[in-house]
Amino acid sequence: MNIITNIAAWWGAVIATFVIIWDIYKWKHSGSIINVTASPNMQTVENFPTYKDDKDYISIIVTNTGNIKTTITHLVIFYYKYNPILSKILKKKARTFPEPDPYNSPLLPIMLVPGEMWPCDIERNDELEKLSRNGFLYCGIYHSNSKKPVMQRVIIHKDN
Repeated sequence: MNIITNIAAWWGAVIATFVIIWDIYKWKHSGSIINVTASPNMQTVENFPTYKDDKDYISIIVTNTGNIKTTITHLVIFYYKYNPILSKILKKKARTFPEPDPYNSPLLPIMLVPGEMWPCDIERNDELEKLSRNGFLYCGIYHSNSKKPVMQRVIIHKDN
């Protein structure tokens, strides 16, 4: 009888430990999870209703893959001369740009419910291309459920 009691106690302890670990995992991964993708050298399609011109754009798509809604408040561009982690160690601040004027997108602030995305385009210029080649250029967003921006590195290749 004693061995059966010990097995049952150990079994209960193992199951309870897994339940606690699972609850911590669920808690850590709940909330708004924001993904940012940035694609440089994009152009608008000529016969598309919102066709503007033949300029190149950085296409940014922000997606909420979490389970609660959030509000996108700002679109930002950061430039680091060194890797962002190294810049923090050396206490070098990022160069920030004025909030870019997003083209072909709803105005900010905008609320994103789970599963929704916000697309926008930023006009690519020579300065952004130069910064991308000489350092680390990032596009990012600030949202209401985080104090830190969600950033995506942008590497702009020279046109052929």
